[in-house]
Amino acid sequence: MISKEDFKDMELQIDAFSKQKKLKSPQAKALLDQYFDMIETFFLQINGINTIDFNHLSDYPIVPMNFEERYHYMVARKYHFMGYRQMKTLKSELIKMNASYQIRQKKKGTGQKSHFSE
Repeated sequence: MISKEDFKDMELQIDAFSKQKKLKSPQAKALLDQYFDMIETFFLQINGINTIDFNHLSDYPIVPMNFEERYHYMVARKYHFMGYRQMKTLKSELIKMNASYQIRQKKKGTGQKSHFSE
């Protein structure tokens, strides 16, 4: 499973290129491709799926708001600063939503009542 630290390590490298305004350099593009792939893989892992089917997003337990639009925005602007910012924002949302989902699942399994609205 991909961890929060895996993302942080890659972000440190990409942030260095971003600060120098070199996100379109070959090295930065390679890192951004890896980062995007890591987000996509994390999404697949936390939802227990093999491919993203945009026609079935409502069937997945962990999907941030406007996921499809944001996904396509990131694909189109992957090597731009705002595309990278959107990736970082989406990654943070996925991590938080997954943690919340895991807590709710554990409480359901133990019979405890959840204080989260579902």
